[in-house]
Amino acid sequence: MELGVCRWRPDADDAAVELLLNQGVDIIEAPPSFVLDFDDDGVRSNSQRLLAAGIRINVCHGPFALDDDFSVLDPNARSEALVRQLTALRRTALTGAHCMVVHPSGPVAPSDIPARTDNLRAGLEAMLKVAEQTGIKIALENMLPGLLCSETSDLIGVLDEFDTPLLSVCFDVGHANIATENIIESITALQDRIIAFHLHDNDGTRDIHIQPPYGSIDWPTLIDKLKSLNFDRPFSIECDPWNQVSLSVMLREMRSLFAGVMPVETQVNGRAVWSTCPNCRHYLFPAGDGPICACR
Repeated sequence: MELGVCRWRPDADDAAVELLLNQGVDIIEAPPSFVLDFDDDGVRSNSQRLLAAGIRINVCHGPFALDDDFSVLDPNARSEALVRQLTALRRTALTGAHCMVVHPSGPVAPSDIPARTDNLRAGLEAMLKVAEQTGIKIALENMLPGLLCSETSDLIGVLDEFDTPLLSVCFDVGHANIATENIIESITALQDRIIAFHLHDNDGTRDIHIQPPYGSIDWPTLIDKLKSLNFDRPFSIECDPWNQVSLSVMLREMRSLFAGVMPVETQVNGRAVWSTCPNCRHYLFPAGDGPICACR
């Protein structure tokens, strides 16, 4: 099992690389700006600089601002958005990543769902032509309520219209925690098509991207499910570290979860609760010489 972190800055200069290495990061998911803020030569050289330092790009995230939505009804806006998506997809092939994550849409009015879904299909058809040329897969992300592909059945419906291994799924567990469906059931329904994961947590009502396991997701159950998949690519942690600690602490805690090591439990009024350090506000994880937290 490998873990990568989502970077939201496009820089790959010596200072940025050193910061990542000092925090134990060797795999990243690159942001849209990484492939859009530079020309082909810049994307290629930045990617090579990272790789030479020992940091590989596993996934690129496609552009997802409101003006990057290629499902919109306005034809001019849709065309401009699709151009950016196609540019990002072509440049993803220069990074060493195996896929580009794509948001199916921004917010959608219920009455517009049929037309917006048709536009999504048309855009994917154009993107798949580039995917065929480059070999880069498109990972369509499960979305929040109010956006296209927030329901597993809708996501499967779009995938089924294209008979190609180049269109698959990036499963976002935080989005799934806000949706009405059960996370485990959704993963089970999609598991043969998932080629990327976004790991983060929330309170079940808002997409606030907090570090696992500091939200409401049942991580012991979810980790068991993820391990059962024998997923052979890195998982992307799509959040900042809890309480502004280093990425190395976040990675250590996430690796503990995947190893089946959950925070120290204690009993309070007959309920099992996880113990928290009063200083750093991180969970206490068991270790050989006593519990550890972000303080040590």
